Amino acid sequence: MKFNEAIQRLPESGVSVQKRVRDFAALYPDRTLIRLDQDLMNMPLPPAVTEGMKAAAEETGDPFGVLLNSPWSGYDSLKKAIVDHLQKYGVHVMENEVFITCGTESANDALSDLFDMENTVLLSDPVEKKLSLMHQCAGRTVSFVRSTPENNFRPSPDGVAADLIYLASPHPVTGVAMDRETLKKWVDLANENDSIIFYDSSLSEYISGSDLPHSIYEIEGAKNCAVELFSFEKGYGVQELKIAYIIIPSALTRNGTRISQLFSVHQPFSETPPSYIMQKAAELIFSPEAREGTEKLIYRIKKVAKILSDGLTRAGIPHAGGENSPFLWAQCPNGMSAWQCFDLLLEKAGCVVTPGFDFGYGGEHFFRITAFGMPDEAQLAVEQIARAFEEKIKEPEGEAEETVATRLFETL
Repeated sequence: MKFNEAIQRLPESGVSVQKRVRDFAALYPDRTLIRLDQDLMNMPLPPAVTEGMKAAAEETGDPFGVLLNSPWSGYDSLKKAIVDHLQKYGVHVMENEVFITCGTESANDALSDLFDMENTVLLSDPVEKKLSLMHQCAGRTVSFVRSTPENNFRPSPDGVAADLIYLASPHPVTGVAMDRETLKKWVDLANENDSIIFYDSSLSEYISGSDLPHSIYEIEGAKNCAVELFSFEKGYGVQELKIAYIIIPSALTRNGTRISQLFSVHQPFSETPPSYIMQKAAELIFSPEAREGTEKLIYRIKKVAKILSDGLTRAGIPHAGGENSPFLWAQCPNGMSAWQCFDLLLEKAGCVVTPGFDFGYGGEHFFRITAFGMPDEAQLAVEQIARAFEEKIKEPEGEAEETVATRLFETL
């Protein structure tokens, strides 16, 4: 028996954030922790959506009332709602270019299956771990383009090329949205090199400002080189919405093969489509009645993000993101490593952050915080973070780093 050698070459994982938090809570049961590490906010669905889901559930009890066997690419009513939604950004796609899946992770898996293992992959660093591991486990050659303070966390292609390019705006790690000029460079590179861009726009509803595209198809030439993905779960902060859509333009072809046609052959055998009730919920998200609720939710999250950003600025902590996303990417002070910074903030500030190293080597001296809490909690968090860093700076010179930022828990 032979095993996948690509998996055996993966680095061993260290102690997870969750284990460190559990161990800390066991040692200090009276300490209250502020969670700034959530990837998602488990928010309630708007009433218009929940009422519609109830009605859809009742429809499933009538054998003559609804087509329960979903088309593999999704119900037409949901695809029409997506098409209509994108039109407000000046993006025009056809319903037969829209495909419904159970989430962006399964969508990425299915799209990856279309391409030979010899194709090279380009990811931004920092990067979502699952995206990186997917291609490494498949045995593909993966390279990275760095997102740094020097490029304002908006990496440009600068001559780099790969067959499969992954971009996201706003980025789910740094929280930074791409401007039109930068995105146009990527589109031009992809068209020049016959590459394909996989563009995650899940956080696009947080974007404000005319220079920041909500969809890659706002860029000229993108329909010839880009596939766009959107997760309702990520986009609207509702963990129960395990559903996403993929847009594959008819104009996107490689080697004489239309990518949407290739996907149409593969998808019916690779994934069961989301349920009728789930697709109905996604459709109703775009309704005017639900829109008011989702806009209020996004406004609240951005308000919390501003409190966090303002607090970090006052404390002199360089950071990015937060303005157009629920994520902020902050730099560890005085050259601290990501895990040293995590331990310090856990012990001294009572705040749980995500160490940047969780997102690849590019995150080694950074940490991520998320704006999914309450405003008063966010204000307390930044005050405690600032105080913890101030105490760190005042530590006597020459004291061991391990004493200053105690590593509470070592690798299993």
